[in-house]
Amino acid sequence: MLLLDSEALSAVATGPAQRRDRVRALMAEMRARDLPVATVAAVLAEVIRGRAADAAIFSGLRRERVEVHPVDSRTGVRAGQLLGAARKGSELAVDAFVVAVGDLAGGAVVATVDLEDLTALASHANDVVIASIQAESTRRRR
Repeated sequence: MLLLDSEALSAVATGPAQRRDRVRALMAEMRARDLPVATVAAVLAEVIRGRAADAAIFSGLRRERVEVHPVDSRTGVRAGQLLGAARKGSELAVDAFVVAVGDLAGGAVVATVDLEDLTALASHANDVVIASIQAESTRRRR
C-alpha cells in the first residue's frame, strides 16, 4: 500500500510539478502491483480548510482513487505506542496515525517530504518504508 501524508496529498492536488510527478510515479508503481493508494482521515484535517481550494483535494482523491482510512481505536492506540517508542509528542499525532495504518496493514510505503519525523516513527513499525517526494536538489541541501 502507498500512504499519502498531507504533503503528498497536497502535491497530487495542487503541488509543485516535481512533487506531483514523484507522487504520481509512486502511485503508478503501486497500481502496477495491484496495491492500493490511501491516506488517513486525520490527514484531511491538515489539508482541508473550508475554502474553494479544497475542491482540488477532493478531486485528487476521486481521480486517483485514494482510499481514506478511518482513525479508529485500534489505529489510535497503535499511533500512541509509536509516539511513545519514538519519544515524540502529540504534535506528530497525524504522522503517527499514517504510520500506524501502514503498520496495522502489514506494511506500506509512506510518501512525504517529512523524512525525519516519519522515519523515527516507522523505525518502530513493521515493514513501513518512508519515500521522499522532494526533488533531488532539495534533498541534497539537508
